[in-house]
Amino acid sequence: MADTETYTYQSPTYREIHRGRAVDWRDRRGPRYADYRRQWDRTAADRLAPAYPLHVDIETTNACNLQCPMCPRTHLVKAGNKRWSPGGKIGLMDFDLYRSLIDQAAEQGAFSVKLNFLGEPLIHPQVVDQVAYAAGRGLWVMMNTNAVALTQTMSRRLLEAGVSDVFFSFDSPDAEVYERIRVGAKFDRVVRNIQRFMELKYETGRLDVQTRVSMISYWDDKGAGENEREAYLALFDELGVDEIGFAVYTDPNLDYSTLLPEPMADFCCDDLFRRVFVLWDGAVQVCCGEWERQLQVGDARRNSLAEIWRGPVYDILRRAHAEGNYHRIEVCRRCSVPYLIARDRAEAQRGRA
Repeated sequence: MADTETYTYQSPTYREIHRGRAVDWRDRRGPRYADYRRQWDRTAADRLAPAYPLHVDIETTNACNLQCPMCPRTHLVKAGNKRWSPGGKIGLMDFDLYRSLIDQAAEQGAFSVKLNFLGEPLIHPQVVDQVAYAAGRGLWVMMNTNAVALTQTMSRRLLEAGVSDVFFSFDSPDAEVYERIRVGAKFDRVVRNIQRFMELKYETGRLDVQTRVSMISYWDDKGAGENEREAYLALFDELGVDEIGFAVYTDPNLDYSTLLPEPMADFCCDDLFRRVFVLWDGAVQVCCGEWERQLQVGDARRNSLAEIWRGPVYDILRRAHAEGNYHRIEVCRRCSVPYLIARDRAEAQRGRA
């Protein structure tokens, strides 16, 4: 799991050169997008939840076509853990539930949705219809993908349907290393898939689409060397991907509070105040870093997202975090994010010394 971005690079080739000036994808989205990002930042800083989440993460399926060793899903499946899905079931979200979630989000004032959690969204046979429906309701539609199933036909259909943000997960510029990490994927084929998507983005005039590629560094405790980083940057800069990032691997089986001398007094999880996660069967939870449904706060088949968002469980969680008591919630106490923030602060302090 990638908890924090340690480095992000914006490619010079992602800009459209038009009449002598560079145009960013953000410039194509207008003032509504700028307002969305302002609310996103302000909501977290103020620790006041709006009447409805700004963003809804929807796990359209928990199926995946790869078995990556750093992925929590792989760990859960191999361990025979059944808590991550009822009975360990692999499922697809039905379109009636999906439609209801999108209608609620659009009518209540959400800005965006992302179509994945523990699964690969391109596996869902209705993924193009899902994108089209959400985009048609005025939402920005995002997805993370390993790009294995991102054929030329799929790329064109997604772009025509209105996808707004595509984040590629690609973990090494070296073919042998990549295929050892992304078990089941072929390096050359996936690179071609990403290349075709980028070409079609420009051919179809979808210059508002954000593309991003990221790799998990230190996933095997050896780290990404400088040469590897440079090769990675060169590969995806050449393909024209908008942003290139490196993220830290975290162990899904580790209690990260054991690495902290004491809880972080000022830690407060931003996601509690701006986004909600709906799993493929309608279960609602609060966090992208909790995979065993221990922080399930409702069921979207029984209650509206607005009711769940304003409900007593969310209120208790937000109050605990806002008052500096996140560590009293077991799942939050074990989370890697406070540890990584504390580590980054300590490294910055040493750098200033």
